[in-house]
Amino acid sequence: MRTSIRTIAALCTVGLGLSACGSSDDTTTEPDAVEASIGWTNVADGDEITSPFTAEFAAVGLTVEPAGEVKEGAGHFHVMIDTPCVAAGEVVPNDETHRHFGDGSTSAVLELEAGQHTLCLQFADGVHVATDYTAAIDVTVS
Repeated sequence: MRTSIRTIAALCTVGLGLSACGSSDDTTTEPDAVEASIGWTNVADGDEITSPFTAEFAAVGLTVEPAGEVKEGAGHFHVMIDTPCVAAGEVVPNDETHRHFGDGSTSAVLELEAGQHTLCLQFADGVHVATDYTAAIDVTVS
């Protein structure tokens, strides 16, 4: 049975201490124990939202930690706004459309203009090199 990012995030929130929950400590799951993935936990493709919006993200089978040292299976989130995800192996730019959460955050307040937007959540290593873990959605801001 495959467990969704939303379900795992909800379990993490209530403190069940699942080893698959991304965290800022040095623990991670065994590579074979769970398929690694990332995702949005409080918004889905096609949702209508208001701005500002607190976006929440989660990692399964990966360790979320601040930027710095490069460690296998560890890194932090980036959000691309109205621009494509970055090719795996490339450094994620740092500008208004490429938001960095190198402090290890798993949520962020996004201010978006009214209208349709594409958001790409992407995981990168400690030095902001993009991985192929991405989750792109389209949202409409009312």
